Amino acid sequence: MKENSINLILSLPPSVNICYSGMQRRHKSEKYKQWVKECEIELLSQTRYNIKWDKWLLVSYQYHMPLHYKNWKKKVIDVANYEKVLTDTLCKNIPGFEDHKIKKMFLEKIESEERFVKIKIKEI
Repeated sequence: MKENSINLILSLPPSVNICYSGMQRRHKSEKYKQWVKECEIELLSQTRYNIKWDKWLLVSYQYHMPLHYKNWKKKVIDVANYEKVLTDTLCKNIPGFEDHKIKKMFLEKIESEERFVKIKIKEI
């Protein structure tokens, strides 16, 4: 049986800590706005998807990024800070993708000089 899933590759977003500016009233940073524009262009160049049913979703984010400094000391990277930015953007750009439908989520870091994220979304 063929697996029915959505597979995407996007530029790595800025961390949620960088995406919002301001202390009392948060607003989107310029870096975040620029990434959203780039992401929407990347999504247009890939297969168009929509989620047709009201089923639970399994979402997997595979972050490809440098995990070490040049001296091989580990970088402190909280991938959960990237997840919220990606999930919100996908909710706006994939019909039927809603964060409250996510039942299982996997986050993985992979050592890479290039910075991108592989996304897999599957109805379960």
